Amino acid sequence: MDRIATIADLREAARRALPRPVFDFIDGAAFDEVTLRANRDDFRRLRFRQRVLQDVSSRSLATTMVGQPVSMPAAISPTGLSGVLWGGNGEIHAARAAKAAGIPFTLGMMSVCSLEEVTAAVGPVWFQFSILKDRGLVRSFVERATDAKSPVLVLTTTWTVSGLQSRMVRNGMSLPPKMTPRTIYDFASRPRWVLRTLTGKKVAFHNFEGRMQVPATLPNVGAQLDASVTWKDLDWLRGIWPGKLVVKGVCDREDARLAMDSGADAVSVSNHGGNHLDSAASTISALPGVVEAVDGRGEVFIDGGVRSGQDVLKALALGARGCLLGRAHLYGLAAGGETGVAKALSIIRNELDVSVALTGLTDVRDASRQILWPSDF
Repeated sequence: MDRIATIADLREAARRALPRPVFDFIDGAAFDEVTLRANRDDFRRLRFRQRVLQDVSSRSLATTMVGQPVSMPAAISPTGLSGVLWGGNGEIHAARAAKAAGIPFTLGMMSVCSLEEVTAAVGPVWFQFSILKDRGLVRSFVERATDAKSPVLVLTTTWTVSGLQSRMVRNGMSLPPKMTPRTIYDFASRPRWVLRTLTGKKVAFHNFEGRMQVPATLPNVGAQLDASVTWKDLDWLRGIWPGKLVVKGVCDREDARLAMDSGADAVSVSNHGGNHLDSAASTISALPGVVEAVDGRGEVFIDGGVRSGQDVLKALALGARGCLLGRAHLYGLAAGGETGVAKALSIIRNELDVSVALTGLTDVRDASRQILWPSDF
């Protein structure tokens, strides 16, 4: 880890550590991956105003996200099956790193480790789910989050139908994987990962096991996706959940207004990492319109394309309260478990701190468009 300097370095370390189908699962996106690339490219288009001879000897990166104190404006984003990256316990490793760094960890409903297991290991965490066909199952998620003292629920709205990742089709990826000559070679070439996986926790959807009338397989869980979900369902959810609620997947101004009208405490600008609707607007280009539409009624986060502390600062300059880190922490998790995630968070924090200073700020909460060179956004 000593020679790891950037999240791109961690991505390369993850590529070397994982079998190709597993790496492509966390690295790829839908169709031609236009949105995946746009999420990164549009962040790169933004430029800072470099300020000099400002007294920046004392700086603060601390803020709050939906009322929760954080050491920097970031949280770990929910990611499905991330436990498989590190011996079946990847979510616990990532949650420990997040806690040590002083930022929230969000557990996804499609995790390997259950909410109860993660909570037992690190204490209360944020919890993510989608509204499924079985509303009783959804209600049970809310009840479990209440019992686990989760302070925040994150509702993913972009997963009402299954997306199609081209890399997974090409790799013949499935759960469990199909043992073809190619996949046998791919997995055999990564013996450390294979050994860790075979001797680790059983890879399964433990948040669903024993809570469905059918086995909690990927097809059966996927069959729970509900394309009929509307804003009325969000009203229903708001009525049974008394805590903070973040609506994830909002890229449109009108959707932002509707989320606020339905009682959301925050929205997260997310296109699901480009995993579902390709050629959707990039997150950073959609951010200003969402911020304008929310109009101070709640907080705005961004989830997608954030790979550096500079990206975090750019998002804050355009009105975000904080960023949710998806692939950035997954690369670290695959490369080194808890140590790798800690490295990813340290990289982002250090980059953010330096960029805050060199744009003339002393408090990250003061970031505004004034620190950006004029742009199209």
